[in-house]
Amino acid sequence: MAKLKVPVRWYSGTGYYEGKAEEKGDGHAYADLELELERTAFMVVDSDCGPGNKYVEQGIAPALRAARAVGMHVIYIHNDFSLADEPGSIKREIHGTRWGDARAADRPPPSRAPHKPNYSPSIQPLAHEPDFPKREWSGFHETHTDYHLRCYDIKTLIATGFSQRACLYQTLAGAVEHNYRVILLRDCTFSSEYPDTLAPELPEGGWLRKIMFRNFEHVIGYTSTSAEFAAACQASAKK
Repeated sequence: MAKLKVPVRWYSGTGYYEGKAEEKGDGHAYADLELELERTAFMVVDSDCGPGNKYVEQGIAPALRAARAVGMHVIYIHNDFSLADEPGSIKREIHGTRWGDARAADRPPPSRAPHKPNYSPSIQPLAHEPDFPKREWSGFHETHTDYHLRCYDIKTLIATGFSQRACLYQTLAGAVEHNYRVILLRDCTFSSEYPDTLAPELPEGGWLRKIMFRNFEHVIGYTSTSAEFAAACQASAKK
C-alpha cells in the first residue's frame, strides 16, 4: 500500500514528545505523520463560494490537485437547508430575529429543490467525487458521509473549507467522534474576526483564529499547510 508522509503540528503545551516530535519552543510539537494513501481522503467542506476566494484559489485548489494526482479519495460536503429552514427553526432566531430581522420568523419555507453548490472551476467536483448535503453545522450529522467513508475503509481526513470556527470545525469534531484522524490545512480555511479580536501583529491575523487553531490542535487533531501536503503527495508519487 502506498504511503504518504505529511508534516504536521499539534499543540502539546511543552512542544516535546520524546522520540516522536521536534521541539521548536512555541508550545507545538512537529512530526512527519505516515499515512496509508488508500485509507486517506481529501475533504472539502462548504467551499461553494464561487471563484476568486484566495483561500480557495491559493490554498484548496493546489492541495486538491496534488491529492487527485496521487489518486487520493476526494469528497465534498455542502450546506442545503431546503428541507430544514422552517418558520419554527431556532436558527431563524439566532441568525435573524434577534438581530432585528422580523421577517425571518414568518417567511415561508424555501424551495424544496435541492441546493446546487456554486464551486469555483478550480475546485469543481469531478463526476465520481461525491458531494454530500448537510443541514446542520457538522457534515457528520444525519448524512451519509460516515457510511461512504467506511465503505472505502478511510481512516484519515485531509480537511479544507469553511469556516474555521463554525461548520468546518464542527464537522471535524464530528469526524473524531466517528473515529477518524483529521489533518486540517491551515491556509485552506478562514474565520472572520470580530472588531475587538483583530490582531495584525499575530501570524494568524487575529485572536479568534489563533485560539481556534490552538484549541483544534490540542483537542481534535493535527494541522499542516497546502504546500506541505502537496510536497508530500509529490514525494509519494516519485516512489
